[in-house]
Amino acid sequence: MPTPAQQAQTRDQIAQRVPGEKSSLPAMVLVAGWLVPGAGHLILGKWVRGVLLFASIVTMYVLGLALAGKIYNPSTGDILDILGSIAQLGNGLAYLLARVMGWGTNPVLTTVADYGSKALLIAGLLNIIAAVDAHSLANGRKAS
Repeated sequence: MPTPAQQAQTRDQIAQRVPGEKSSLPAMVLVAGWLVPGAGHLILGKWVRGVLLFASIVTMYVLGLALAGKIYNPSTGDILDILGSIAQLGNGLAYLLARVMGWGTNPVLTTVADYGSKALLIAGLLNIIAAVDAHSLANGRKAS
């Protein structure tokens, strides 16, 4: 049976394994990474990774809109529209801007437009993965 001093030392060692757990940095990194692609990594000083994520996600999003991709609306009641809007919500500010500006509201009539819709979905999901990756780095759960 460990002594109280040994138990306290074990608790201190566990707390040291997750350095960002008690700060607000991981939450800030997660939200920033969701709102602006790559911003979470930039906050953590991962410049190359942040710039590459920003460039790839924004390029995929812009190409999706250029191909007349659909911005899904969650209020239609259709389960595929609801799931699509959740995936596209991963684009953060870009999704909100597209909804406000009315981009991507035309019906998908061609295969190219369907490819554009898929690019918008993939950009959102990739941004969610990137934001969670930045959060894991900030928490200390993942080594750089």
